[in-house]
Amino acid sequence: MNYLDMIGSDGTYVARLLVAMVLGGLVGIERQSRGRSAGLRTNILVCLGSAAVIVAFQKLSIEMNLDAESTIRMDPARAAAGVITGIGFLGAGTIVKSKDFVRGLTTAASIWVVSALGVTVGLGEYVIAIALTLLILLTLFALHYVPIRTDHYSSLSLDWHGDLALLSEVKEQLIEDGIHINKCDVTRQPNTKKCRAIISLRFRDQSLVSVTFDRLQSDLRLDEISLS
Repeated sequence: MNYLDMIGSDGTYVARLLVAMVLGGLVGIERQSRGRSAGLRTNILVCLGSAAVIVAFQKLSIEMNLDAESTIRMDPARAAAGVITGIGFLGAGTIVKSKDFVRGLTTAASIWVVSALGVTVGLGEYVIAIALTLLILLTLFALHYVPIRTDHYSSLSLDWHGDLALLSEVKEQLIEDGIHINKCDVTRQPNTKKCRAIISLRFRDQSLVSVTFDRLQSDLRLDEISLS
């Protein structure tokens, strides 16, 4: 087989890689436009790599003439599962977790689904791959603007001198304001009567917490107030 025949036989596989590059790049542009760490180049490489694994697998299977009677088994499902599972380490690297929030879950999920997109292109399922790309972009871009009311969480810290009656009063006021108390940790020094309470809050309307915080600031019985 000369070079022209080799190029002709591999043209289909090269076309799949090019399609994977384009479709992965479309998702990457959306991610990079939002300032995410996994942007254009990352998504292109993930999609290309996933497609390349499947393409190489199919080409090797054809060249070795592996059929149902062959003693060698090359299951495409295992190759695809290996790609999607293996890409998890890259997605995990985009997740940032702190005490009060977790960021990067959507980017990690997009990397995972882009690897599935690469597998689909590598198998030559262009219609499914294009439809998948459109659905990914719809989820990432269009649904980003859909207003969905969600719960918010904050931690309220209070310091004062005296007894715990003040804390009970504050908690009752929070409940009246429509703010849910998830947890309350209290420490008190009997000798100095210094008290400290850390209250975990859950609420829907952020303006409620601002009003409550302003009201607590005007209470001269409290030595220090912080909201995080």
